[in-house]
Amino acid sequence: MRLRNGTVATALIFITSFLSLSWYTAWQNGKEKLIAYQREFHALKERLRIAEHRTLQRSSELNTILEQFRQAVAETNGSKDALSSVSDETLKLLNELTSRRSLQVPNIYYHLPHLLKNEGSLRPSVHVGLGRTGVSIVMGIPTVKRKVKSYLTETLHSLIDKLSPEEKLDCVMIVFIGETELDYVNGVVANLEKEFSTEIRSGLVEIIAPPAFYYPDMKNLKETFGDSKERVRWRTKQNLDYCFLMMYAQKKGVYYIQLEDDIVVKQNYFSTIKNFALQLSSEDWMILEFSQLGFIGKMFQSPDITLIVEFILMFYKEKPIDWLLDHILWVKACNPEKDAVSLFENLMFLKSLPI
Repeated sequence: MRLRNGTVATALIFITSFLSLSWYTAWQNGKEKLIAYQREFHALKERLRIAEHRTLQRSSELNTILEQFRQAVAETNGSKDALSSVSDETLKLLNELTSRRSLQVPNIYYHLPHLLKNEGSLRPSVHVGLGRTGVSIVMGIPTVKRKVKSYLTETLHSLIDKLSPEEKLDCVMIVFIGETELDYVNGVVANLEKEFSTEIRSGLVEIIAPPAFYYPDMKNLKETFGDSKERVRWRTKQNLDYCFLMMYAQKKGVYYIQLEDDIVVKQNYFSTIKNFALQLSSEDWMILEFSQLGFIGKMFQSPDITLIVEFILMFYKEKPIDWLLDHILWVKACNPEKDAVSLFENLMFLKSLPI
C-alpha cells in the first residue's frame, strides 16, 4: 500500500513538473514571438516612415525641375530659334509648368539661387568610394585645412579600430573635405587612400568634396554677435558644409551621426549607439546627443535630415550651427528640458583631441 502511494506521489510530481516545464516553455516561446513581432512592427514603421520621406523628396525634386524649367524659359526670352525644335504639346506643358500662377514650395534654390548658374553645383567635385547604402548608421566627418596639425587620420583610426567585423559592414564613414583648392583636396585624398585603402575598397570609408560654385559670395556678410568678418564667413561656410554633407549622406542609412575630424571614441561605441537608438524606435525623438561638444555626436533619423537642412539653409548666414540646432529643438519640442527623455539624450561617448 505504501509502495502504491509512493508511486502515485512520484507520478504526480512528474506530471506536475512536466506541466510546469511545458507551461514555461510555451510562455518563453510566446515571449520570444512577441519580441520578434515587436521588432517586425518597428521595422515596418520605419520603412513606412522612409517611404513617406522619399515621396516628399520626389515632390521636392519635381519642384527643383520646375525651377530649372523656369530658368531655361527666362533665359530664352521667348526666342523662336531656341524653341524651334520643341513641339506645340511640349511648349504648352512648359508654359503650364512655369506659370507663376501656381504655388510652389521653396527649395534649396530659393535660399541659394546662385546654384542655378551651374549644372553640377550640388554634385561632389571629388568622390572616392563604393557608394555603400542600406546601413544602420552613417557617420559624417567634415574636415578643413588646419593651420597647425590635422587629426583626421587619428580620428578615422579611432573610429575604425573600435568596430567589429560585423559592425564594419553596417556603417559608412563619409569624409567631407570642405575645401575647393584642388591641390589640397587631392593631397588629402592621396593620404587617405594610402592609409585606409582596405576600408575604402570595402565601402566603409568614402571621401567627397564640394564644387567651388556650391558656395555663394560671402564677401558682404553682416557681422553679428560681435564676431569678426572672418569669423562670420567661417561659421557661414561651416553651416553650408554641414548641409552638403547631410544631403549626401541622407539616403545611405537609417541614422546619421555628426562627427568631426578631431575626436576619439570609446570601446563599443557603435553597438551602444545603435542599441540605444533601437530601444527608442517606438518613441517620437528628433535628436540624440552622444557628446556635449557643440555639434559633435548629434544623431538624427535620416528622414528628419530634410527638415534640419531646410532650417539651416533659412538662417545659415545669421547664426552658428549649434545655435540653429537649439532653435530647431525649441520649435519641435516647445520645451526641450521637459521632453529630454524622448528628444535629447546625452551619453558622452566621444571626446575631442587637443588642439
